[in-house]
Amino acid sequence: MRKMDKQEATSCLKELLAKCNLSSDSFILVEPNPNDALSKGYKIRIIASMNNICREQVKKITKEHDVAVIEEQNQMIVYKPKSNQLDIV
Repeated sequence: MRKMDKQEATSCLKELLAKCNLSSDSFILVEPNPNDALSKGYKIRIIASMNNICREQVKKITKEHDVAVIEEQNQMIVYKPKSNQLDIV
């Protein structure tokens, strides 16, 4: 499985921002870490309180982009998993 490059991360992020009404201070684009056991390439960290409609929209968008999303407390992390299985929460 290929890694999520900057262009793909940016494209996914633009769609998330537009469809989920997130502000630009609600996310962080995390650069690749070769020692990351979870993901390949860039990650998008969304730090915002989201309603259920927005959460479902994030899951739909990430599925279309063939990336996974995990929720941790008040944030969601969008990433390209190292394994072939997408762990969509």
